[in-house]
Amino acid sequence: MSVEPVPSSLRELLADILEVSPDDIRLETSTESIETWDSFRHLQLILAIEGEYGVQFDPQRVADLTTVEMILSDLRAKGVELS
Repeated sequence: MSVEPVPSSLRELLADILEVSPDDIRLETSTESIETWDSFRHLQLILAIEGEYGVQFDPQRVADLTTVEMILSDLRAKGVELS
């Protein structure tokens, strides 16, 4: 089983907003594993991701996007090419 890395553009964006090292951003990174990932920063993350990638998340789905893997999956489902 191979471990998929988090694309660097998303990793850098998340690390910047959460004020952590990019090395701390992995697929399993979640609201439970990053102390600074609170509700306010979650909204900042969603808005930044929407702006960066030109997508809009369903407001009903936003609260469920609590891991990097979920965010990445939703971005790919919207057709976003990440590198």
